[in-house]
Amino acid sequence: MAYAAVTSLMRTIHQSMELTGCDLQPFYEKLESLRAILEKSCNIMGDHEELTILEVEIVEVAYTTEDMVDSESRNVFLAQNLEERSRAMWEIFFVLEQALECIASTVKQWMAASDSMKDLKPQTSSLVSLPEHDVEQPENIMVGRENEFEMMLDQLVRGGRELEVVSIVGMGGIGKTTLAAKLCSDPYIMSRFDIHAKVTVSQEYCVRNVILGLLSSISDEPENQLADRLQKHLKGRRYLVVIDDIWTTEAWDDIKLCFPDCINGSRILLTTRNVEVAEYASSGKPPHHMRLMNFDESWNLLHKKNFETEGSYSPEFENIGKQIALKCGGLPLAITVTAGLLSKIGQRLDEWQRIAENVSSVVSTDPEAQCMRVLALSYHHLPSHLKPCFLYFAIFAEDERIFVNKLVELWAVEGFLNEEEGKSIEEVAETCINELVDRSLISIHKLSFDGEIQSCGMHDVTRELCLREARNMNFGNVIRGKSDQNSCAQSMQCSFKKRSRISIYKEEELAWCRNSEAHSIIMSRGFNCITLELSFKLVRVLDLGWTPCPIFPSGVLSLIHLRYLSLCFNPCLLQYRGSIEAVPSSIIDIPLSISRLCYLQTFKLYLPFTDSYPFILPSEILTMPQLRKLRMGWNYLRSHEPTENRLVLKSLQCLNQLNPRYCTGSFFRLFPNLKKLKVFGVQEDFRNHKDLYDFRYLYQLEKLAFRVYYPGAACVLESTAPSGSTPQDPLRFQTKLLYKKTQFGKAAPPADVPTLLLPPPDAFPQNLKSLTFSGEFFLASKDLSIVGKLPELEVLKLSDNAVIGEEWEVVEEGFPHLKFLFLDNIYIRYWRASSDHFPYLERLFLRNCYDLDSIPPDFADITTLALIDISSCRQSVGKSAKQIQQDIQDNYGSSIEVHTRHLFKHFRCSVTIDEDDDIDFEKEVASCRNNV
Repeated sequence: MAYAAVTSLMRTIHQSMELTGCDLQPFYEKLESLRAILEKSCNIMGDHEELTILEVEIVEVAYTTEDMVDSESRNVFLAQNLEERSRAMWEIFFVLEQALECIASTVKQWMAASDSMKDLKPQTSSLVSLPEHDVEQPENIMVGRENEFEMMLDQLVRGGRELEVVSIVGMGGIGKTTLAAKLCSDPYIMSRFDIHAKVTVSQEYCVRNVILGLLSSISDEPENQLADRLQKHLKGRRYLVVIDDIWTTEAWDDIKLCFPDCINGSRILLTTRNVEVAEYASSGKPPHHMRLMNFDESWNLLHKKNFETEGSYSPEFENIGKQIALKCGGLPLAITVTAGLLSKIGQRLDEWQRIAENVSSVVSTDPEAQCMRVLALSYHHLPSHLKPCFLYFAIFAEDERIFVNKLVELWAVEGFLNEEEGKSIEEVAETCINELVDRSLISIHKLSFDGEIQSCGMHDVTRELCLREARNMNFGNVIRGKSDQNSCAQSMQCSFKKRSRISIYKEEELAWCRNSEAHSIIMSRGFNCITLELSFKLVRVLDLGWTPCPIFPSGVLSLIHLRYLSLCFNPCLLQYRGSIEAVPSSIIDIPLSISRLCYLQTFKLYLPFTDSYPFILPSEILTMPQLRKLRMGWNYLRSHEPTENRLVLKSLQCLNQLNPRYCTGSFFRLFPNLKKLKVFGVQEDFRNHKDLYDFRYLYQLEKLAFRVYYPGAACVLESTAPSGSTPQDPLRFQTKLLYKKTQFGKAAPPADVPTLLLPPPDAFPQNLKSLTFSGEFFLASKDLSIVGKLPELEVLKLSDNAVIGEEWEVVEEGFPHLKFLFLDNIYIRYWRASSDHFPYLERLFLRNCYDLDSIPPDFADITTLALIDISSCRQSVGKSAKQIQQDIQDNYGSSIEVHTRHLFKHFRCSVTIDEDDDIDFEKEVASCRNNV
């Protein structure tokens, strides 16, 4: 992880320059050149002790230097006079000079060692020594692949006479090579093609050897002559060439000219783990993504491998066998390896039970390590910037749903991402996630309604590889249950004293981190209310999850290296519950000295679940110079109006849960680069600031959301203060019952005024792309007309009584740029609109719209429409969607996806499940995403 450590040090230097104004660019550029050397040398395969030792040295120097630069930069920032500032600046220069000298010397040794190893083959004990095709067995792994086989056979046989490249893509061990071999051995394929050839390219390929492999010969001819001989051999004949296990687009460029297009229906069948390579080589057709086996297919494969060949087994073994098949996660190679282990064990019920309890771990520790060798190829082939991203998944629990927003937040502050010109660090993180998906190392679990990846995950066997590599590199550790602690507790406790990332899943395990030098501490589950002893002074990421603290833990203020802080604690107002006295003016939930955490980039505050009392926050929370994301919880600010010495937060990108009382022009001018804003409060907060006319100052804003908070009986700040009052006077709150709903969830509009009055279109940010209204805003049709005039709006979400009235008649130009429309718990009955009102609509989602009669039939003329997804609506809505689907097919010859679930005949009664009810929603959206 030397590459990642040097990258992190570069990020720290950049942050120091922003904080102090010191010119540290020469140090940054020198590190950049040293990192480039490390990047080239990191591609050496195998386990090399000398390089590992040198890598550890670089990592330790980089981490130590980071901490020292942090401390001295903070001293510069807080210096009271010129002498203090100069002394601290001198220390920064001295520390960096010493560090660069040490790193440069070590990199020089690294280069010498790596040069001497370039011609060496990987050791036989290395994880990368066994290619995937050596362990797959066609006759077994093809169980349950009949449909895929027929589909691929059709692609090879049908189509034009031009040469076509057909690609198969999927993770290691999923059966790509086996499927290709089965296709080639099919009698019809054998008779159709005149020439059949196959070659395995692999990671360490040689063009000459690839061509010789296709010619099935040995020759001393030069490479260009060999390529010419292969072309002549293929020319004029119908051929099928299998290019197996190709890893890069460069490898394809090196060999593709060897294959002439004879206009006779020749085909090239290519297998790869990388979507980018498959799409690059394919002839305009999407590659075939091999899926994991379902349970029935997994059980059939295991049954055929063990139960049909090993004699009779009692029902107990079959029951355990089914558990094992399920826990293999549908990966054919894992099932095959597990079957091999079971055959060696024989009929010993206790051993079968042991394997069933932890299949992925047992497979990974198999003495022959077949799975690990196959999967490790994908890890070792990753470019240097993606390896820490892959290893970061080690901090998440097995089968945990990993939310991409949270992952992006963490990666953005961890320091190992490369900064790219023209991209925010969050955009870089999103690109890395997509690259890992394309390389078949992680999978998409769920997409949001606008097609973004919402959650992802990792196959259990791949995760075992991730855990192993993360521990070996001291990159991260997950503290697991008691069954696991005995085997690895000692090594974990040792690593806690080093700069590792630690994920905690039990309350008592937090004590293991005391006095550690952990880089990151993440509590992945909510525990009972705890009092923390924050003794890990070098921590940069502290995520306490949903574990509530009694009050704000003051020890946080001494954690000066923090980049990420997530807390849940009880607000101070809770102690005045039931009191009729005014709240003292001195009450505040976070000390003013929070502003001294000058490196903090992400700060997230959570109230305990359904809390009726808000936070009282100091305005100093908005003076941390490097803050990029702030989540405030339901809150009121002290002295929110800007003062002359208030900082302009140029780094702030996302402001979540801002009380509507503070949506003023003078306030928004502090955040010129804000991209995401959620306005959040109880209805009283919105009603006390109805005219929101000042969003125009947020020139960079792309996403804006309004949400009403319903805590039940809530403690609300009085709208007006007594005449002559000052900021030092007591605060006055009212306890109100805020949540009133009528039967069937419908809410009556307030008697006085709407919850929210929208400003004219030119008062909104003109770059706004996404807009959400969630809660009882009771917007009228004229309000939605204002929204439709926003020039860049692509996403609109309306939910939970955001709209009032039985009829929504779209008027004027409608929504000329809208692509995604989501309606949830909206009680309109008649929707009157034409295709001209939504000319670029791609996806329409309807949820719980119990009154809606139908979708406007004219939507059949929206040529961009790709998906209509309906859940818990009337059957008439589903029928109108199916009619639109049919009309598009008849009129335009194109198709759209229509998915329906939980449709009913009448309002909230006689629920009749639609025939499509059992279709998995996430898979449907993913399918649509691929087709768009």
